[in-house]
Amino acid sequence: MAINRKPSETVSGILSLFPLYLTLVVNYPLLVGLLMNHLLVDARLLLINLIWLSAFMAAVQLFRSRALYRIAVVVTGIASVAESLHWLILKSPLSQSSLFVVAATNLQETVDFMNLKFGLNLLLLIPLLLVIYLGWRYKPEFTRFRFRGIVYGVVFGVFAVFIAENALGGRLVRKGIPHFARVIFSFQQERRMLHQFRAEGKVQYVEAHASVKPLTVVLVIGESSNRNHWQLYGYSRQTTPRLSKRSDIYIFDNVVAAFSNTISSIIASLSVTSPGNPVTENGRYDIFDVFKSAGFTTYWISNQAPVGVWENAVTEFSRKSDHELFVNLAANSSMESMFTRSYDELLFSPVEKILKSDEPLKFLVVQTMGNHAAYKKRYPPEYERFRGDGKKERTIAEYDNSILYHDFFLDSLLKIVETNAPESVLLYASDHGENVYDENDEAGHTFSGRLPKANVEIPFFIWFSTDYSKTMDTEEVRNRRSYPYVTDNLFHTLTELGKIETPLLKPSASLFNPAFDTGRKRILEDGYDYDQ
Repeated sequence: MAINRKPSETVSGILSLFPLYLTLVVNYPLLVGLLMNHLLVDARLLLINLIWLSAFMAAVQLFRSRALYRIAVVVTGIASVAESLHWLILKSPLSQSSLFVVAATNLQETVDFMNLKFGLNLLLLIPLLLVIYLGWRYKPEFTRFRFRGIVYGVVFGVFAVFIAENALGGRLVRKGIPHFARVIFSFQQERRMLHQFRAEGKVQYVEAHASVKPLTVVLVIGESSNRNHWQLYGYSRQTTPRLSKRSDIYIFDNVVAAFSNTISSIIASLSVTSPGNPVTENGRYDIFDVFKSAGFTTYWISNQAPVGVWENAVTEFSRKSDHELFVNLAANSSMESMFTRSYDELLFSPVEKILKSDEPLKFLVVQTMGNHAAYKKRYPPEYERFRGDGKKERTIAEYDNSILYHDFFLDSLLKIVETNAPESVLLYASDHGENVYDENDEAGHTFSGRLPKANVEIPFFIWFSTDYSKTMDTEEVRNRRSYPYVTDNLFHTLTELGKIETPLLKPSASLFNPAFDTGRKRILEDGYDYDQ
């Protein structure tokens, strides 16, 4: 066959690497994202898509395979429909948290969840379906043109360099593959971690010894709390008046969560394995293994629903405690609990009862509803102090009101512990933060590209009873207020606060240990260094 040497043929050959319909299918979610919320669209994804598309189409041309092309139309079509649906329903890019919604619940609950967000904007799927159909009908032409070898060589060369550079830099998944593939890969990693917990099921006894008796350790897990909305951290509104008056709590202002979703955050915080603590021969152990092995009676008391969209994985984790109690009786599932009222003060009575029990060693995990959306459902009417005009200001006001109630809850809980547990320590940390129009003009904790700081900047404080404080250098604790810390090291910090001697304790990961590593790079779930 003769080689056509016309320049226009060369241009046409290059353009054949970007067939119109397939290019539109691949990039349609980005277009929808620009319409829904352009601030959450990562422009780098367009470059990634085009690099992969050009390399794939070069292979299609070389093998002269229309079947391979049609496979690409089907696969990318499915991915684009899924991503576009997510944008249209939730107004944010597809994430592994969203996949947990589907994987961790039954079909009816997933349908109900989607119905909550349904709107006429779903009509934007019709053009995508039409483009997918036209892409399927399209028959790519296989032509030879001048500089064909050079063009394909450049395409494959750029693709190889792009993949190699990201792979060698340890960021292939984060920055080197299309968004849908990245989410699926990350989701599978989290699923494997969850399956590991489910496979182990029961407490695994380890070498651990409690050096102090009696002792009560209380971990309070906040929900979706952003410290930048706490008066205690300098916020303009008086959202934490009770805690702000206390002189017996130690505040830490440089703590971040490793993840911006509950499941990943809690599992990473309470187990040895985490982003900052890679898997080792001890990677399968968690906080209940250590405290139970050291002789503690363990409790999980929660105001979140034990089954449903978000909490199934956490519930699997909580079942390793000796006693678990869920006080939220207002909802049939975690998704439903978002829209019903179950105030955290329901936790007071069971906590007080446990503290009065005779066990000399107790470890309590108290999981709150905290500041979870819907914010207005998190507090009684008498705490509606702040108001706003318009959706944005009203949302911020409702969130701040939820923190005002949370302040009441935490102050009251501290009084209960102080009254009933003379030898005790209480640590409070939120599972993750919440972006309440602090960045990107967005509310929630979804993100694309760089993780908004509001998603992970959490409140963190510790309280010691009078007797317990005698075992600590309280001045040194106060001096560590601004130490850089990530909650994926919480396992080690809690172990040390429990006065437990175990080889699983990593001194450099415990905030109160003299060997604590302040130089650790805080690489979070987006793969970026938080401090840069």
